[in-house]
Amino acid sequence: MKNYLMKKFGQTYLQNMIKIKYLKASQNDLADIFTLIYKDKPNSAKEYLLKIKKYIELLEENPEMGKDCKESGFHRDCRVLYYKNYTILYTINKTYISIKRILSSKQNNKGNS
Repeated sequence: MKNYLMKKFGQTYLQNMIKIKYLKASQNDLADIFTLIYKDKPNSAKEYLLKIKKYIELLEENPEMGKDCKESGFHRDCRVLYYKNYTILYTINKTYISIKRILSSKQNNKGNS
């Protein structure tokens, strides 16, 4: 039965899933987040980063779960997703989602990249 379901539903599902790509700026943002958390709570830094990335992975199944950036006050052509005190800026392409930035609420400068 499982094989039947995978053939019937899984193939289409896997073909329609969009992959996540982290741009260099967002990779740097994640490194900065890790460093900042590591200073205060070394044992929690890696776990917190994994939670952020796991949340971002939800976009693979629901790419439009974030808001249009302009609706959130950003002067950019993108979408915005919030996780705790972080703002995740991304764009949707045909085959992948580009994670542009991951900003803390403290550095959330809405006019820049």
